[in-house]
Amino acid sequence: MIDPQRVAKARPDSAGEDIAWPAEDVIILRNRPIRIGTPASRMSRYADEVWHIQPAHRDAHAAIPAVWWPTFPDALRQHFRAFFLAALDHPVPVEPNGRQSPNEQASIGTFPYWIIDMRVIARWLSDQGFENLSDVRNRDLDAFRTYVLRLDRTDGRKADLIGAVRVLWLFRDHLPAEGRLGCDFPWPGQTANEVVGATVRKRRENKTPRISDATMEALLAWVLVMIEQIGPDIRDAWREYQQLEAGEHPSQTKYTGTTQQRFLAHIEHCTENDIALPGQGGEHGLELAGNHVLRLVGVRKDLRSGLTPGHKRLFALSGLPISPVASVGEISGRVNGKPWRPTPIDVSELPTMVRLLSAALVTAICYLSGMRPGEVLNLRRGCRTHDDETGELQVIGHRGKGFDRAPDSPDLTEPLRPWVVVDAVHAAIALAESLHDLPLLFPSSLVSAHHERPSSANARKGTAMNNDIQDLISWINSEFRRADAADAIPADPAGRINATRFRRTLARFIVRRPRGLIAAALQYGHVDTKVTLSYAGNEDPSWLQDVAVEKLELIIDQIEEDARLLEDGEHVSGPSAQEYRDRVTQSAPFAGRVVMGVRNAERLLEQADPAVHHGQGMTCVWRAATAACRKAKLALGLPGADAPDETDCRSTCVNLAYTDRDITELQQELVQLQADAADPLAPQPRRDRAAAQAAQHLTIIGRHRDSATEDGRGIA
Repeated sequence: MIDPQRVAKARPDSAGEDIAWPAEDVIILRNRPIRIGTPASRMSRYADEVWHIQPAHRDAHAAIPAVWWPTFPDALRQHFRAFFLAALDHPVPVEPNGRQSPNEQASIGTFPYWIIDMRVIARWLSDQGFENLSDVRNRDLDAFRTYVLRLDRTDGRKADLIGAVRVLWLFRDHLPAEGRLGCDFPWPGQTANEVVGATVRKRRENKTPRISDATMEALLAWVLVMIEQIGPDIRDAWREYQQLEAGEHPSQTKYTGTTQQRFLAHIEHCTENDIALPGQGGEHGLELAGNHVLRLVGVRKDLRSGLTPGHKRLFALSGLPISPVASVGEISGRVNGKPWRPTPIDVSELPTMVRLLSAALVTAICYLSGMRPGEVLNLRRGCRTHDDETGELQVIGHRGKGFDRAPDSPDLTEPLRPWVVVDAVHAAIALAESLHDLPLLFPSSLVSAHHERPSSANARKGTAMNNDIQDLISWINSEFRRADAADAIPADPAGRINATRFRRTLARFIVRRPRGLIAAALQYGHVDTKVTLSYAGNEDPSWLQDVAVEKLELIIDQIEEDARLLEDGEHVSGPSAQEYRDRVTQSAPFAGRVVMGVRNAERLLEQADPAVHHGQGMTCVWRAATAACRKAKLALGLPGADAPDETDCRSTCVNLAYTDRDITELQQELVQLQADAADPLAPQPRRDRAAAQAAQHLTIIGRHRDSATEDGRGIA
């Protein structure tokens, strides 16, 4: 227990007496790194009634509310202004009990919560008649605690208010004398939860629901269609529209002079080339799209006020037909062998199409990389790269968690971190970069960004992108139907698709697919090694921890299945047949264990994993010393892997075993191989290769049957 008298003596009574109130023109973020591209209008000063603190936040997609000082009571407004400036300038001082880590500045993301709590404290003090914080005494703390306990709020929120009083006290040495709480350290020897009598809940497990296989597979398939077929058409239409808006499209060079002269030139052009005039729906049916005509002939945006009656008569007398749409671009992408839509994109629907395309690109990058949604939304132009030594494709960005993260600024740049990705992610990033010239891949809006969050320095908010993803799914289901008339992307049983669900879904998907353990060991095991050895201290391998949990679940299920089949009489052949039986038998008694954290799951995985990998028509009972695939890599001077490489599997490897399930798969492949070997239209090398593979399959199947007969087990 801390002695209040000792705490009081440890604090100089004169602390802060020589500190003056801050000058009115002080820039409030003077000691914080500021995000690149922040306009001068967002650099608030001490006397401003509204303080913008978002420019100092790491994440361009986060919407950090401003501090509105009129909501604080007049008498104490100056005191709390000084407190927040001190909190922006200095690290949070260490509590007298020493529980805090020293020299850590409060995250900008913390300030909105402090603002709410400090406003409650300020209003209570004002209601009690206080005009200076220095007048607050210990007895007043007890009165405030009683007030907090009577509030109709959760225990957690009550504890937050207690913690806010302590934070206000801790910054006392950075405040003028009138702005320092005149009491001892509040409630020494107790945690905030203990002060309010709250029960501390244990840390809960990650309950983010995974997306079902049927939903995720369909969503990913359509996202790839968006990238490869639909997206380029949307991109090209958007580029054309932007050029027309700016008067920079090559087709506009032929229009000069007055608006009347431009219209006459356009009528002549349309007549000669048999082009219909752009149209739109109106009160009386199809009518001329006047604004788009003005756009086409290069009239400046600020001069477009619609068509005059004379202009309308001019177009009516031209005899030109009117198209049902005011279109831009062309349709070249194909879905199921047909153009993905019958007509070009209308200018009225183009902003929505661009938004849906961005949602598809975020989905592809987020799901196929394992990145957090915020990490994806904060990616910048030029983030694609590759490893010169290994040739791996990479994405360079910033980690999405950590108190010490700082925004990109001219004075301070946080170290970048790489993610190893597949080519579809690079393709998605390339398409995003081609949509605009802004620094962020996914700016706040390409159409109508709010003036408080300009696209030059802000990314799209996570909530808005989640809505975009849902709209993308709805649009795909409305435009494209399955052959059985069902939704192209079936609904997920767990409900709405949010980007935060992609990481866990990917971890489960990669290890639950056929031969997924091998793929996970090859790809993500390598990434894990890179994280450990090459980027220690800068990396965030938390997604790999999700992989470990999913891998543990799969291995436990696999052990149970293998043991059950062995007990039911499944036959195993091959050089490692006995080793397979021994490992499965030894691992089968595992009855489970309570896992409280991911690290525990990783340790348990090391103990429970029998290193049995079920591949395509074979089972690898992994032993590094005898693995033929590993020896082949070493012979070529490549690093030896610590997991099987099925692409380099050798039929002579002593690690191989064949279960009845493997033989069934080989028998199915044998039928196709024999057909390929007998195909008279196939090239001779292909027939020879198929015949050799068929002979190899027959040998393995024959040996399996012979060994089963010797064991007294017949194989059909």
